[in-house]
Amino acid sequence: MNPTAIEDHLKLVLLQWATIIAVAWMMGRLARKVGQPLAVGEILAGLLLGPSVFGALWPEGMQWLFPVETQQSLQLLAKLGLILLLFQVGMEFDFGQLASRSRTVTAVSIAGIAVPMVGGLLIGPWLHKTFAAQTPRLGFQLFVCIALSISALPIMGRILMELKLERTALGAMAIGAAAIDDVIGWILLAVATALVTSGLDATKLIVQVAGVVTLFLFLQKLIGPWIRRLWRDSATTDRPLPPEFLALLLLVLFSSCLVAAKLGVFSIFGAFLLGVALHQETGLVRAWREKFADFVLVALVPIFFTNTGLRTEIGSLQGSLAWLGCAAVMVVAVVGKLGGCWLGARLTGESNREAACIGALMNTRALMGLVAINIGLELNLLTRELFTMFVIMALLTTVMCTPLLRWWLPEELRKLLPKD
Repeated sequence: MNPTAIEDHLKLVLLQWATIIAVAWMMGRLARKVGQPLAVGEILAGLLLGPSVFGALWPEGMQWLFPVETQQSLQLLAKLGLILLLFQVGMEFDFGQLASRSRTVTAVSIAGIAVPMVGGLLIGPWLHKTFAAQTPRLGFQLFVCIALSISALPIMGRILMELKLERTALGAMAIGAAAIDDVIGWILLAVATALVTSGLDATKLIVQVAGVVTLFLFLQKLIGPWIRRLWRDSATTDRPLPPEFLALLLLVLFSSCLVAAKLGVFSIFGAFLLGVALHQETGLVRAWREKFADFVLVALVPIFFTNTGLRTEIGSLQGSLAWLGCAAVMVVAVVGKLGGCWLGARLTGESNREAACIGALMNTRALMGLVAINIGLELNLLTRELFTMFVIMALLTTVMCTPLLRWWLPEELRKLLPKD
């Protein structure tokens, strides 16, 4: 590519990026106005810029703004954003709940994984036969179970903070259960990825899983303590992330991603595992958040949402059978996650309202659900129809959360809600 062509390509990518940031920012604020978290508006921004709305209203305009030749550039930016985001998500996990979890946290986390997976086992064969008969059945079934059982811990945390419920017992129970569920979900997703990429070769699968476990232990026992010690030795009040330390941290982060990719799982898993290995160092976590979190959330994560929107075409759901499939995915997702978590909380003595609130929070899929859904598409386990169904499910389960919380909150917690 000659310099002029590179400059023309760059100008178009910058125009796309600016458009994405602007639309995501506006839609996020509109979502806030109607009591929804920013993520709902950002997901809707992606759908607006994709074939479902922009492409349907003005196909030529969408083709001009998002031509095929720039798709790889946008996907690259989105992947870099996910690497930085999953690194931060790993660092933000509060594993204190794992050491001193209550009966409710344990019961909710178990039910929040088991019940949706049972739902996935029930609906998976019909979805596969009807919409994806050409895909590997075992890999497809695993993916459906995982997509239905995963929660969106970062979005849940944002919802709790926006409603001023993050320091309540209800918030602590939901966050603790979601942390356990998401750790299990990401492990299962890594295993499922290894299973699919191994071509169901048992030897290759064992090598991949053993490699991921080895990477986790290596980061947890050696690299994590070493990085934390270096940070304590080099950080100061004026320079919480010194340039020399930041350079080393990024080198280790990218190396972890490369090793994960070499093992046959997605590079974001390497970022997540390194984040988990550093989560104990709260000062480092805070310094990273203050330096990079806003940039990642404002400039890079919306690109991921837009890429998801560009892949989502609601018009692809044609005919009553497709919409029946979409409704089935939605019902099984809500009954499995919200209902299962409600049952787990009720069995451990929580009130009906508190159990329902925990279920509504755990039912939120949002960003983490969309990451899993995109992985399923990249592994060729989803058709466009199924991808659209699961994107709709992730969006609607997130939209449901805040209204249900306001409806079900016990009277003593309603007093904490911010005034509209």
